Amino acid sequence: MIESIKNKVWDILKGKEVSLAMLFDREGRILWHRGREIKGQNVMDGQGFSKSCAEAALKQGTAREDGVAITRTVGDLPDSARLLYVKNVMVVPAGDSLFLYVDGGVKAGFSPGDAEVIGAMGGMLGEVIDRFKAGSGPTGNIAGSSAAAQSVRDLIAKYALEEEPVLLLGETGVGKNHVADLIHRLSGRRGALLVVHTPNVPAELFENELFGHARGAYTHAGERKSGLIAEADNGTIFLDEIAEIPLLVQSKLLRFIESGRFRVLGGVEEISVAVRIIAASNRDLAEEVKRGNFRKDLFFRLNVLPLHIPSLRERRDDIRALVHENERLLRGKKLGPDAWTMLAEHDWPGNIRELLHVLTRAGIVLPGPVIGGEIGPLLQKGLDEGELLSDTAIADWRAEIATGKSFWETVWSAFIRRDLNRGQVRLFLKNVFSESEHNLKTMTQKLNVRDSEYPRFISMLHRYDIHPKKDK
Repeated sequence: MIESIKNKVWDILKGKEVSLAMLFDREGRILWHRGREIKGQNVMDGQGFSKSCAEAALKQGTAREDGVAITRTVGDLPDSARLLYVKNVMVVPAGDSLFLYVDGGVKAGFSPGDAEVIGAMGGMLGEVIDRFKAGSGPTGNIAGSSAAAQSVRDLIAKYALEEEPVLLLGETGVGKNHVADLIHRLSGRRGALLVVHTPNVPAELFENELFGHARGAYTHAGERKSGLIAEADNGTIFLDEIAEIPLLVQSKLLRFIESGRFRVLGGVEEISVAVRIIAASNRDLAEEVKRGNFRKDLFFRLNVLPLHIPSLRERRDDIRALVHENERLLRGKKLGPDAWTMLAEHDWPGNIRELLHVLTRAGIVLPGPVIGGEIGPLLQKGLDEGELLSDTAIADWRAEIATGKSFWETVWSAFIRRDLNRGQVRLFLKNVFSESEHNLKTMTQKLNVRDSEYPRFISMLHRYDIHPKKDK
């Protein structure tokens, strides 16, 4: 649910002297609330509202011509509601699968005008969710009409209203960053979405990066520094490629997820923040657990709300919709029948990211106005194989490194941003490796990689399959 919609609904309801607004689904799960404090995650075992009214709405369903499921005032409310100083309750359907519960204790009943407004608010909330699930709105939805795309949209809409961590799984390039952004935007959380590209964080700096440090925690720590988790308070933190987090930091992360509290490096007091965790991995985390590379308890804690994002090969019917959504990349050109056939038959090892790169290249290098079979050569190389880097591109990277920047700040940073693919990084490293007389230590010196970073560098070459000795 978009944050502005939720805030607008609550602001309007407060003007109608509503004490509590609560959204729950057909299973009775409480997904969102504002106003008076309540307890519990389900209407059946929760406290602080009229359970009998909420349960009656669940039994009755949403099939009412007037759109109102339940309306009760002080005379026919149960004793439990009156003990809460509740004098009036309304429960209205919010779309096809949700209910909006509101109550108040100031006046004996909602007026016909109030009831109309509350019904409209339920309709507004439901429309946002139903439109998203149908594949329209908010901007940048999951394009396509395939069953796979619909399943992803349904889970995004459902998970956005939860508080538990979400684990995004899928191949490289399927759009995990985009899904994390959609979940955050639909959640209505007041804070920002912060993205942590974990492969880009040195192992020794992970704890400091996530949790921050106290003054004097280590040499040169002259000032207190907030970590990303504190900066994401009331928002969401997206841990991309979470398998890269060191085991020792995994332990501290698990404790934070379970308690919502943490200590900065070198600190003594505990800090409490409200942060939603979304994690992603293109590896099989269960296998990483077996190999001892990932904590089992953290895996189970993250795997509460898993969301597998299918590869483009599994949703070929959506290719046309994806192209139309990103046709700006073609720079005014159109695809002809032969081009559409080639796109439909390609294996797409790089998934949606590869498709976007192909459209971008087609828009730049292919003649128009209609692109046909000439798009074929752009599809011959997959993401992992890559394409040859131009002499100009190699010269640009060398020029940046010559100014004193390191491999991490230039080539590796571009790889993490997906501006370079795996094959291109490998080709660049092969070039430098050859000039270094095939000596890895010499190569790292040419790339301004510090001696202390050498183990990380070598580990990265093998882990990401970009070792310059590898023939591919």
